[in-house]
Amino acid sequence: MMPGSATMSGIPKVTVAPDRVTVRPGESVGVEVTIQNTSQAVEHYGASIVGLPGDNLFDCEPSVVKLRPGESGAVQMNISIPERPAPDAGLYTLGVLVRSPYQRQVSRCEELRMDLQPAPALKMDAQPDVITGGPDATYTLRVANEGNTIVAVSLTGTDQERKVSFAFRPRSVQIAPNSTAPATVTVKARAPWTGQEVRRTLTVKASAPPDLAAERNITFVQRPRVPGGPMKVAGIAAAVLVLAGATIGAALVNKAHDKPSQPNVAISVPPPPSGMSLAPVPGGPSAAASQAGKGKPAQSAPAGDGRGGGAAAGKPVTLDFTAKPNGEPAGNTFIGPKDYPGVTLSADPQYATPDCANATSVALRTQPPIGAFLTSTSGVYIGACNTLPVKIVFANPVRQLSLTYASTGVPYRLRVQLASGQMEDATLAAANGTYATIPYPVQGAPQGPIVSVSFSHASTDPKDPNPTMIRSLTYVPA
Repeated sequence: MMPGSATMSGIPKVTVAPDRVTVRPGESVGVEVTIQNTSQAVEHYGASIVGLPGDNLFDCEPSVVKLRPGESGAVQMNISIPERPAPDAGLYTLGVLVRSPYQRQVSRCEELRMDLQPAPALKMDAQPDVITGGPDATYTLRVANEGNTIVAVSLTGTDQERKVSFAFRPRSVQIAPNSTAPATVTVKARAPWTGQEVRRTLTVKASAPPDLAAERNITFVQRPRVPGGPMKVAGIAAAVLVLAGATIGAALVNKAHDKPSQPNVAISVPPPPSGMSLAPVPGGPSAAASQAGKGKPAQSAPAGDGRGGGAAAGKPVTLDFTAKPNGEPAGNTFIGPKDYPGVTLSADPQYATPDCANATSVALRTQPPIGAFLTSTSGVYIGACNTLPVKIVFANPVRQLSLTYASTGVPYRLRVQLASGQMEDATLAAANGTYATIPYPVQGAPQGPIVSVSFSHASTDPKDPNPTMIRSLTYVPA
């Protein structure tokens, strides 16, 4: 025998039975691995499975087997698939790796196929649960695919009385495994003229073929248009006729003198910094966004469109985020939530990546050639988490506003929350390198005081790189 030949080892022979298994999320499946020592020395072998969606999804008994030359031994391997979150369904090609813990070059890998079955699951949330208002209300929905396969979800709504209409945005959406998708539903019904308020219990449903569904109940409370009984209605109707005549007469006088009935609240966009052409773009709702995407100027109704009232009830207030609250240059500075009067500022990490999940701070940043702006931040490093929405909560309700921002060419969204709990969106896609303005209310928007706004790019993708860059906000107190 040659010197050292006693330590020479051969490649072990490995057999896996069965060589293909089927398993569902929440279940376990076992395979038997037979190992034969083909070397001329005593050897130890350990077994593992490679290619699973997680490193901790298998166990082996025993963990190490000791075999003499020519001897065979068996180990039992067990694969356990979690129910939540479940790995994606499909056929996995795994490897059963048998290796000596002392001589790493002594190893063999045999193929094992695992057929992971689909386990679809849906969940839906609605915010808020209850809205009290007039003829319509908008709820924010979140549909979660808690299964392990892509689902095509359709949204529907029902009410027992069949007096409510439902408008979903979007109505259908594809959701990846272990992911969520946002949506809104606007419900409308004829509000009672008088009497008691009407409380409607509605059901919104997310469905996916062949028989997957999730439901959520929401409540829509409608106040009567005129409180009191029929006599009061008759008296108010008479008063309405008198006021109507007075209003028409006043309108004719205003028209004769060529004077607008109420002022138009707008924000003046400052001239661009040197080295960059930052052209102002008028703001608008999502209809204007489609025009802007075609290279046409974005057009919209002005912030004071006649339904929210003029400035007589309150003078316009402008918050300039190109400077610190004391008027000094913005620079790069962390800002406290209440540093600007009349509002509370914060970042909203609802759609944040894991490293920004706790980012709720805001800051002023200055970046040539854009200039200064308000943005979100991690609160630790001022340049981190600048893509999150900035939420502005008003100390007292307001009735109209305009927000000016620096555009990167993608759609940006202004989300408005009314005092009733109703949420409304205004979206604009302006050209890259421009200052754009989004007003609210816009044509078709419901009436009601505004309690807060949230602004950022319109995408819900946590990895969207487009920053939030708010230049100023003008609002009219209610």
